[in-house]
Amino acid sequence: MIRDALQFFASLRTVSRFPTPFTFNQQLHKLTHAGCGDLSLKVLFAFVSKGYTPHPSACNSVISYLCKSSNFAYAERLLDSMPTFGCCPDIVSYNCLIDGYCRYGEVAKACLVVRSLRDGRLRPDLVTFNSLFNGFCEMRMRDEAFVYMGLMWKCCSPNVLTYSSLIDMCCKVGLLEMGLKFSEEMCKDGVFPNSVLQTILIDRCCKFGNLKVAFELYLKMEGGGTVLNVVTYSALINGLCKGGMLKEAEALLSVMLKRGVAPNLAVYTSLIDGSFKNNDFGSALKFISQMHENRINFDMATYGVIVSGFCANGRLSKALDVMECMSKAGLLPDEPMLATVMDAQFKAGNVVAALDVYQELLVRGFEPDVVTLSCLMDGLAKQGKLNEAREFFCKEKSNIVHYTVLIDGLCRVGDMSQVESLVREMQEAGFRPDKFIYTSWIAGLSRQGNLVEAFRIKKKMSQEGIQPGLKTYTSLIWGLVNTGLLIEAKQVLYDMLKMKIAPDHIVIGILIQGYLKQGKTDAMFRLQEDMKNKGFLFADHIGG
Repeated sequence: MIRDALQFFASLRTVSRFPTPFTFNQQLHKLTHAGCGDLSLKVLFAFVSKGYTPHPSACNSVISYLCKSSNFAYAERLLDSMPTFGCCPDIVSYNCLIDGYCRYGEVAKACLVVRSLRDGRLRPDLVTFNSLFNGFCEMRMRDEAFVYMGLMWKCCSPNVLTYSSLIDMCCKVGLLEMGLKFSEEMCKDGVFPNSVLQTILIDRCCKFGNLKVAFELYLKMEGGGTVLNVVTYSALINGLCKGGMLKEAEALLSVMLKRGVAPNLAVYTSLIDGSFKNNDFGSALKFISQMHENRINFDMATYGVIVSGFCANGRLSKALDVMECMSKAGLLPDEPMLATVMDAQFKAGNVVAALDVYQELLVRGFEPDVVTLSCLMDGLAKQGKLNEAREFFCKEKSNIVHYTVLIDGLCRVGDMSQVESLVREMQEAGFRPDKFIYTSWIAGLSRQGNLVEAFRIKKKMSQEGIQPGLKTYTSLIWGLVNTGLLIEAKQVLYDMLKMKIAPDHIVIGILIQGYLKQGKTDAMFRLQEDMKNKGFLFADHIGG
């Protein structure tokens, strides 16, 4: 293609006449389509300098190339120079510029070009608005899209591409209901969604957890005779897996196979992820095996799901084997995967191995993010290495998670004086203690027998609008029982019931052990009977 174009332009040096606009455009387009935009620009100016009057399409081809290369200053200069060449810019010229700006996120500049169009002789067309709406969608500029939607109706009617951009934008900014309304409106206007748009809607519904609407759209597609492709099935299966509906996902996989649609990498990744999260280890291994049988190569996302799944199920050695296979396939673990393995090593008590993983992360050039640092500090703190955890704490870069990790660690080792000062520091940094912090704080105080302070913190917690949970009440009851205050402990139990927080066998067990320790069997049996009358059937079991 390039050779033919170059030979054509070289042959013109030996003749005195100019080529026809059609032939010139055809050859010039060959150069731009082949990525030789700079050369096409030189050719255009060489002919213009000899007095040739190009067709606007020739200039538009070069403008489009310049915009795709983000050379907007040159593109605008060429557009402004077109009248001096004997040809005026048409709507395509401006659309090339508008589309270029939108593709590179310069939507405000694209809007200025549209405004200049409205002030001149040219009117924006459907292509103009579709480019704008694509830009608005990418930048999530909802209000601007609605303003230009009103302007569009004055110039032209929207088509399926217009509605696709609007619906996609609504879904991206969290307005799924509005996106569905646009879908209904377009049908009323006689514009019917194509399979791409229907798949987008199904995918967004699944991601918003609205599986009912997703399957209604799916059934409409089937009823309308649309041939569903792997992308549509992938969106539905992913939604089902994320919703914990693994059996339904497998049933849809069977439907998909019966209709001759082969599952792809995305489908299997969703099924493996869903299986691990449902603690269905066997199904996860089955789908991994099917991928091998179908010769589907794993990508980083699939490896990440498998490694994460093994780690979450306590199969650290399996996760390490998978990482070794991944390395042999030429893929190196990314930061999230390394953070997952580091966390798993800490939970397995392998502190040295966990720190080795962190060192690998640094050697690979990753800048530890909030999640990684949180895993590191939490792992060290839970292994009793609070001093080491604090070494990674940076007040200027800290967040609520980092403070929570340190406070929980201090509470575990009983260093309550430092807890109070750290909570104060956290509040000065603009963070408010959450339920987890208060629960850890109260548990630490209760373990030390400092019940006056524990109840003060509970009161403060309630005053800040945070309702104590089962763990908080369990800690208080344990503290009271441990100091022999059984009447007060029983009262806390009834306060808990008033708050409609159901006790578990641990809470009742703590009280029963307290009664047994003091030889108060009558009180123990009364508690059991009372709990039974209130519907807590584990009372008899504990008594036995």
